[in-house]
Amino acid sequence: MNDLLTDAIVEAAIYVPEELLTTGVGAIADVPGWSPASQSVLIDANPAVNYREHAQKIAQAWAHTPEVTGATVAAAASTAAATAATMRTEHDTSLVWTGPSTQIAGLRSTRSVLTTLVTNATQSLILVSFTTHDVGELTASLVDAIAKGVEVILILETPDDPGGRLVFGPDHPFNPIQDTARFYRWPQEIREAFFATTARLHAKCVIADQSSALITSANLTSAGINDNIELGVLIKAGPLPARLSRHLELLIEQGTLEPA
Repeated sequence: MNDLLTDAIVEAAIYVPEELLTTGVGAIADVPGWSPASQSVLIDANPAVNYREHAQKIAQAWAHTPEVTGATVAAAASTAAATAATMRTEHDTSLVWTGPSTQIAGLRSTRSVLTTLVTNATQSLILVSFTTHDVGELTASLVDAIAKGVEVILILETPDDPGGRLVFGPDHPFNPIQDTARFYRWPQEIREAFFATTARLHAKCVIADQSSALITSANLTSAGINDNIELGVLIKAGPLPARLSRHLELLIEQGTLEPA
């Protein structure tokens, strides 16, 4: 096969559902090679717009090497579709956005993703933020999660006192859960800064049940969740959420992060 045909098949496998693509290319499994007739058979195998668009690209690329059999094209497309489906299962990711919207589909809002992670957690939640304020709705959700038996860990920074103690006054957003959640800080006295005057706990993430992780630029603030321009990635499959969760747990066990 030529590179154009390979690229067209790979693109179709990425954007067309596996069953749809596999069924469609099955229609050309018995044709001896490309022809206007076999092209029509491939494109007309399914009426779905998404399928027809990519079938057209495959057919146009196939025309450059008409001696390639339909069975070869069908086998390549089926294999690519199965591989892409497996990758989607193991690495289910989506973009998460706070800020002005556009017509681009597939950008989930930070607010909705955060709410879903906290609400659906059944075992554990780890939240990391540089600063936090004005998140009463989040705190109420964490209260409910704790009541369901979810272990909640918050790793926080105090921006005006990096590495200092966390003070839970009446106005602190997490004051209602100070006795039921576990809080950690990165003490200033053990931080090493080689290129700046001080190092900061600047990571922001939420991990639910070691199986889903939101990695984001948004702090746990009303502005970060609702108003700023913020960008993140939601990972809902594969080993990365558990690895990140274990990494933070080891920092606690080693004493790098200590109880606040």
